[in-house]
Formats: sequence, C-alpha cells, structure tokens
Amino acid sequence: MAKSAVIIGGSNAGLMHGIMLKHHGYRVTILEQETSTSRQGYDAGLKMEADFLDFLDKHDRVKRPHIIDNAAALTVSHGGKISAQSGQTMRSTSWGLMLSILRANFDGTKSVAVPDANIGREGDGEVEFRNGARATDVKNKGSGVVVYYENISSGKTHSIAADMVIIAEGSNSSTREVFLPGNRRQYAGYMCWRGTAPEASLDPKWNELYSERMPLHVMHRSYMLAYTVPTDNGDLDPGKRIHNWIWYNNLPADSNGLAEVMTDSNGRLHYGTVPRSLVRPELWEKQKALAATSLPPGLAAILHQTRAPFVTKIFDVASPNAVFCNGKVFIVGDALFTIRPNVGLSTNQAAYHCRLMEKVVQGEMTAEAWNRAVLRYGNTQSRWAFVVTSYALGTKFELARSACSWLLYTLGQKLGIVA
Repeated sequence: MAKSAVIIGGSNAGLMHGIMLKHHGYRVTILEQETSTSRQGYDAGLKMEADFLDFLDKHDRVKRPHIIDNAAALTVSHGGKISAQSGQTMRSTSWGLMLSILRANFDGTKSVAVPDANIGREGDGEVEFRNGARATDVKNKGSGVVVYYENISSGKTHSIAADMVIIAEGSNSSTREVFLPGNRRQYAGYMCWRGTAPEASLDPKWNELYSERMPLHVMHRSYMLAYTVPTDNGDLDPGKRIHNWIWYNNLPADSNGLAEVMTDSNGRLHYGTVPRSLVRPELWEKQKALAATSLPPGLAAILHQTRAPFVTKIFDVASPNAVFCNGKVFIVGDALFTIRPNVGLSTNQAAYHCRLMEKVVQGEMTAEAWNRAVLRYGNTQSRWAFVVTSYALGTKFELARSACSWLLYTLGQKLGIVA
C-alpha cells in the first residue's frame, strides 16, 4: 500500500512538498483553509534562489518560461543619479505565476498561465487539494497521525489519517500552536507598502532605465526597492511585464501611524495585511505625495502608476523544533522560520526544506538530522536578515548588535559550539 501524507497549507511550501511526495508515490492530501479555488497573486514578486531553482529543475513538468533576470542592484540618489551597482543578478518571477505552475504540477489544475497540464507519470501517487478545510488539531495515533479539520462552509469537523503530516501554513500557522504553544509571530517593528506598475503605463525612459534592473533608494531608516517580474498570467515580453516595488518603513507597534495605516476603508483594523482593494484612498494619496518629494523621479513614477497597493506588517517567527510525533510531523517554510523579506529567502527556505525532506523519504537522512539542518538554516538566515534590515532601517547600534549575533552564531557553528 502506498504511503500517505497530509499537508496543511496549500501555498508554495505546501505545494512543493506535495509535488515531491507525489513523485515518490505518496497519496497526498492538501488541506487549504482558503475557500476560493483560485488565489490571486496580484503580480507580487518572488525571488528565485538556488534551492528553488534546483527543485524546479527536478520536479517541474510544466516547463513553461517564468523567469526574468534583473541586473545587479542600482543605488539611486534622490535626483535619480545611479551611484553604484553591486551584487549578483537576481532571478525573479511573479508569485501568482509560480503558484499556477506548482498547482499544475500537483494536480493538473489549468489556468491562463498553464492552459495544458499533462503532468502525470507512472509511479505518481494520488493527490487531492481540499479548499475550505481549516486544520484544528493533530494527534499521534500509533504508527500514523490523524488530522482534524473544519469544513469552513458547513462548520462540520472531519478527520483524515496519514503516515506523515507536513505543516506549511505560513507565519500565522495555527497548527504550529498544537506542538509549540505560545510560539506566535511577533511584529518586527516595521512595515511596507507594496504594489506593481505595468511597463506599458510608464514613460519609455523609465523602462529603459529600470526594466530588468533593481533600483534601490535608501532614505532615513527607510528604503524602496523595485524589480521586473512577469504578470500572473505569464507575460514575459518587454512592454507587457510589470515593475514590482516594496517600500519599507519603521513604525513602532504602539504608534498611531501603524494603527492608522492598518485600518482599512471599512474601518476594520487588520493584524497583518490590508488587502489591495481595502487600502484607504486618503492614505494612498498621502503616500504618493510623500513619494513625489522623497523618491527619485523614476521610482516615484512607478509608484504613481500603481493601481492597487497593499500594506503589510513584517513579522518574525523562530521555532525551536521542527519534528514531532516520532518523526511523523514536520513544520516547514514560514511556519518554522519567517525570514524577513528584505533578503527574499522565504521560497528558497521552503525549497531547502523540501530538498532535505526528499532525502528523508528516500532513507538517506533521518528525521533528527533533517531537524538539525533546517533549524541551523533558519537561525543563520534569520540572523543575516536582521543584519540587512538593520543596515537600512535601524540605528548603528542595532546594526552592530545584529552583525555580532550573526557572526558569533556562524562562528559557533563552524567550531561545533552551537547546533
């Protein structure tokens, strides 16, 4: 009999693990609490790093183009002068396009981006994606695990048994609380405005300067970054792509400004993200006015051509353990460590977890060794993200403190002092 797996969470991390397990003959069920059968990515950007590229090289059967290469970061002065170019080329795609590709690889779901998904192979396991299914509990039952979940539409509780369970719900995971009570995400003290602007909406001179590049403008404890991505429908041709931008700002948890920006047009206060359609128009106009005086002309133009921005708070999550129930339950992706988005490693971390999980499935790595490896990765990269954040958004003291923490931890690993 084929082994079975239940994955809690149907975004990138959950889909990657589901695809990999399916390719190893597992019967896989994904429980996703979103009731909608289609999820909008709003053309948000996604950074493609080595582990994720390796995953796609091995497990992607759709094989449709999806990557745009952005030249090394450009530091842009307030007047628009490019004063430096550093770092490596960044490979990017859009979150929605990648979600369509992963979903097609998992269960053959078709979309505008992937109209034909003939991906079945001999030896694949059976798969199912259940929308509107919110996990409420996980119990260790002998040689297997039982997941209890609520059907959001009916309110009824159901259960499903499996040989293994993967928790991939993201930073606000409720199932993580079953195994790590009190290990909740914590506000990091800053937030960001995000949005996209079509190349076609901009003056050609700004596309010539910024398309397929990464303009960066640093202000006082604030900065804006942009890069080019395809649309969620997969448009990669020049003139049809979009500029994805992020503007980070410090806002203390107890500040009036944070409460104001997180309150939507209906007067509801959001804890994590104010969706695009609900950002208050007067706050967006205020941000555009600030852009006109604070940003270089080209970046201000990108922001002004954004039709539907959204606002999100940045959170930290650091879990002390990733494996439970004698190696039958695993926490992966942002549910385990939420690495600050300033370094763009969220999807790569999930791919790293998946790559090592494949070794566990193949008997090449123990669950205990997997646990040590993913905790080491999370702790190292989270500390590095603190350094990057402090450089642009923090004080000199905060930068020195975060740099020392990262260096000491890295040195401790090399010396075998820390796990």
